[in-house]
Amino acid sequence: MNHENQATTGDSHVFTCNNLDPIRQAPQVDYAPSISGSALLAELSIGVWEGRKKDKEASRTITTINKANKKSARVTKDLLGNCDELKAIKSCAASIRDFHRNCTLPWSNLGHRLLTNEQFLDYNREMEDRIVNFWQLVDDFLGAYSLAVSVAEVQLGTLYKAWEYPSVDILRSKFRIHVNYMPVPERGDFRLDIPAEAKKVLEQSYNKFYDEQLTSALTDVWQRVLEPLQHMSKMLDYNEGEKSTGFRDTLVEHVKSVAGVLKACNINKDPKMERVRIDLVNALSGVTPDGLRQNPHLRAQTKRNVDEIIKGLPSLGW
Repeated sequence: MNHENQATTGDSHVFTCNNLDPIRQAPQVDYAPSISGSALLAELSIGVWEGRKKDKEASRTITTINKANKKSARVTKDLLGNCDELKAIKSCAASIRDFHRNCTLPWSNLGHRLLTNEQFLDYNREMEDRIVNFWQLVDDFLGAYSLAVSVAEVQLGTLYKAWEYPSVDILRSKFRIHVNYMPVPERGDFRLDIPAEAKKVLEQSYNKFYDEQLTSALTDVWQRVLEPLQHMSKMLDYNEGEKSTGFRDTLVEHVKSVAGVLKACNINKDPKMERVRIDLVNALSGVTPDGLRQNPHLRAQTKRNVDEIIKGLPSLGW
């Protein structure tokens, strides 16, 4: 495989998140770097009024009519039925969660995720736009709320109960969205007025957590890299005269975006990760979808290069 001699114009900062086969053994951190200078923690909080309500009376009626145990069935009502404005908010919230997850790396179970400095400006700019859109959709929904309640009264029949519908002011308070940023604590940075022995225990505990979370974050990066490479290898696996797999034009761009993931997410300046990125850039230099379709030699060579990169990924057991 050629070494990188040209500018890496194929790099992209697009993050991709896919359902991947789990890596059989997590890549271990070879040394104990500090990442506090190259990343920060981002915490996303979103709240959306679901517009659903459990109806205990209707539940009792259903179980009584069917002579069933009272806990065997529950009636949950969509208070506004098929309200397009509320559906738009839910869809927007789901999209924001996906965006946040795709642009960050796992760090803790408390909702904090690792955001690299390189991604921060793009992430923050995009998130601000998405938050503005979220609140615009909330305003649209609140403006249509009264009519939606009137429609629901007809649709729900005797299941409709007026007291289950909050006022517009209360309803607005049930929506929220904000992002908090905070620094990654330095390894062993415990400025507490406690006995030295207790402080040592805390430092050891946090250092263990730090190493585990860093390993988890790097594992997530390698998982994001693996799936599109495997997909490209599979799509290019046919010879001249055989039936084409019919891969799409996006195949090459998706794999090129992996180089962006490796560049933006190399939080500990891992030379292995940089080597994989360079190999990937070189492997796809000058490669186009049409070229792969029309040139069997280019297709075969690209597949070999991609397969070599996959074999070189850490701790995959190939």
